[in-house]
Amino acid sequence: MIPSNIQRAKAQKLKLEDIFNAINDPIVVFDRKFNVIKINKAAKKFFIENPTGKKCFYTKHKFALACKNCPTWQTLKTGRVMTSEILSPKTRLPLLLKTYPIYNRLRNVKGAVLIGRESSDIPIKWKI
Repeated sequence: MIPSNIQRAKAQKLKLEDIFNAINDPIVVFDRKFNVIKINKAAKKFFIENPTGKKCFYTKHKFALACKNCPTWQTLKTGRVMTSEILSPKTRLPLLLKTYPIYNRLRNVKGAVLIGRESSDIPIKWKI
């Protein structure tokens, strides 16, 4: 029996889901309005509840608005790749955050991808 287009699409989606969740760094995908639309398995440990469909800054930090130095907000605003460092709330290790714009076919920003990476190497700005 030959698989239908729907079966092939479902199999492809499952394969991509497996790849997305195999990445050990937390990945959060946002829409243009700052709503979380997808997170990988590694990102789930940073949230108490499922943030999908909610604003990250409210779900994670209980803020009414995004921080002005938030790399995701900056990427959504400027369309540029942004980098930021914070201390991980779980391990207190430095966490490098990088955000990348997602464009529509007209090259307008339609969302952003945030990737975090914990490091035991303490950046110079945190050394005493």
